[in-house]
Amino acid sequence: MLDYIVPLASLLLVFMAFLTTLRFILSREGAFWLLPCLLSIIFIFQDLDTLIAIAELGIEYDPRTMRNIAPLLIAILWYLSIITFHYALRYRIEENRYRVENIKNRNEAIFIEKVEQRKRRNERRRKEDNIGNKARKAEIYDGKDDWSDLFSE
Repeated sequence: MLDYIVPLASLLLVFMAFLTTLRFILSREGAFWLLPCLLSIIFIFQDLDTLIAIAELGIEYDPRTMRNIAPLLIAILWYLSIITFHYALRYRIEENRYRVENIKNRNEAIFIEKVEQRKRRNERRRKEDNIGNKARKAEIYDGKDDWSDLFSE
């Protein structure tokens, strides 16, 4: 069982490094992460090859020798270098301010347009209600009552 600890730990670290680089490929500095992702895949296959050789072929594996601990040390250094590279890029690459401002301005314009449409709709509705409820023209009282004509004879 001790034979599998070092290669599994190495494989786990390299796989975490691969997932980290895969995540960073989808960020704004994604082009910088293609080569580290490729190297992580190569390290994964190397560690898988070691595990398969131990499991299937029964190769003697002494985890205390430097030759067999080296993949674990490489995996640790590789993962630390990826984290360091991420922080170095984070402070080095500035965000595209023009694009960010463009997006903000577009969203603001869309919001203002919706507010203006709502105002116009309410004004139109108010005018339609006023037209429908328009008061009748007032009649001028001439002093004569219509019913007084009945008794005038």
